[in-house]
Amino acid sequence: MQEAPAESGASRLRALMLPSLAWQPERDAYRPGTGPDPFELDRQLATHGIDTVLIDPGTGLLNPLAARGTVLAALDPLRALRVVVSHRRADIVVSVFESAALPLSLLRSITRFRVPVVLWDLGLGGAWRLREHILDWVVPRVQGIFVLSASQKDHIETHWGRRHGVEILGHSIDTEFFRPTEFPSPASILAVGEDIGRDFATLLAAAPGIDASIILKTRRVPAGEALPRNVTVVRERVSHSELRNLYAASRIVVAPLLQTLNASGVSTILEAGAMGRALVVSDNPAIRDFITPGETCLLVPPGDSVALQAAVTRLLREPETCFQLGRNARRFVEQHCALPAFADRFAKLLWRYSRHGNGGGQSG
Repeated sequence: MQEAPAESGASRLRALMLPSLAWQPERDAYRPGTGPDPFELDRQLATHGIDTVLIDPGTGLLNPLAARGTVLAALDPLRALRVVVSHRRADIVVSVFESAALPLSLLRSITRFRVPVVLWDLGLGGAWRLREHILDWVVPRVQGIFVLSASQKDHIETHWGRRHGVEILGHSIDTEFFRPTEFPSPASILAVGEDIGRDFATLLAAAPGIDASIILKTRRVPAGEALPRNVTVVRERVSHSELRNLYAASRIVVAPLLQTLNASGVSTILEAGAMGRALVVSDNPAIRDFITPGETCLLVPPGDSVALQAAVTRLLREPETCFQLGRNARRFVEQHCALPAFADRFAKLLWRYSRHGNGGGQSG
């Protein structure tokens, strides 16, 4: 076990996890081998002296906003009250995204709740003014903000003027569940994604010039839209195992992306990399921390269907390049994004920003 920092004076740290949506149902349903292990991060953090306590947002009458989407459901005033009343001896509170931190910051002054509150990721961009108002209140007041990428840190400094207490944490992937498999023959292409940062229009424009079958796993392509003959769209939900099978059946994974503040495409990039698949990625500053152009992927300009077609065609003609990119991507993921590496970074930040650390953030 890695010991807690000597200067902390504590042997273990108690961290409250407040997700924006309920995590416990997935944990209850989990069976080994059916998907990424939802308990592995807890186990990894425990080796660093950190005990996590999960407190999901309420449902039904216990949380009147539960049915209004994750941003509103995570505000959950009863959960916040429970934290400040029953968990005053916690060492740190982790708000997964920004909403859970809002009621806590409002309650701090009237309840003398002095447990540090940090954000783990936050929702940037979009046109929802409510989320912007929440961020405007929360960002200056939490003790720390752990972001996915350098571009997000830069945006927080530019937009809110916050220069201290913003740390690049990165992203994680279960490299035991997503593992390399043999390349299929004939070669096929996969693109996955449901968020607004995906640019499937550019991929569809490139598709007629690509001599291979293309699978799009998304609901973002309208059901009635005419498709090139080599494109199939999978709109129904799939299990983690079924998603892994889609990666295994592909030789090339394309992440066609728009310019976003959030790290749109990061899950696809890491899953494909962990599976040892060659990647073609649209350049987006928010995901540059997770790729090495020319080494772990081929990078193309956003919205450029000609460049996208050329990159995919090159990989179809160069199987050795596919293999090399996939091998390098797997190595990158193992070194930087596998759960042991991620947990090591996360644990250091949790100790630093806890009541036992020296912080570095701003106090609300």
